[in-house]
Amino acid sequence: MPVSRCSMPAMSTTLALVTLSGCAWLPQSDGEGSSRTSGLMHLTEEGARLETCSGSAHQVRIDGELRALFERVAEPAQNVLFVELRGQLVDGNSISPGAVVRLGATGDGCADEVAAASQWVAEGERPEWMVRIAGSGLQLTTLGDEWQPIITEKLPDGVRSFRTLEGEPVELWVYPKPCFSRLNGYYYQSSTRLLTAGESFAGCAYPGLLTGPPSAD
Repeated sequence: MPVSRCSMPAMSTTLALVTLSGCAWLPQSDGEGSSRTSGLMHLTEEGARLETCSGSAHQVRIDGELRALFERVAEPAQNVLFVELRGQLVDGNSISPGAVVRLGATGDGCADEVAAASQWVAEGERPEWMVRIAGSGLQLTTLGDEWQPIITEKLPDGVRSFRTLEGEPVELWVYPKPCFSRLNGYYYQSSTRLLTAGESFAGCAYPGLLTGPPSAD
């Protein structure tokens, strides 16, 4: 089981790299030719269209599973949602979708700076909290803006853990199980559990756009 220890490089460097990568077809591949893209997906009875964050438009080869997910997340009569997914560009201008990273109607959408500067993002409620994993380690919003160095682990079943090495003990576990957030109504590709201050909190998680050792890939 791979384990990595996270140091604390300057965030300004990683932010600059993300800015250059843009918001449409990203250089992140699953090894089978799929890339990650995001934007507004319009759904009609005839099909679906994606307007990417960079301004390009593509037809989406939507199947019954993706249509059902869209209809579950959308409000009645709503036909536009923000989506981030993996897929392949085929026939020049059509997207053959793969895994959906997140899907929802609220939030910052293409202007989301948290995803752009994180390797993993997890969030939950009661009380509302957010955990970010990045090159600087782990940041838990309820503890302030400080970043803590972490040790990370990836288990054979795809479960990931992130544990702080200093300060307030914090553990974040990420599970490869779909999650529907009660906080904002979003669908996320992963579920999560936060352990801190002797308490346990459930939530949802998704991979951000940064890559590096803390993701334990």
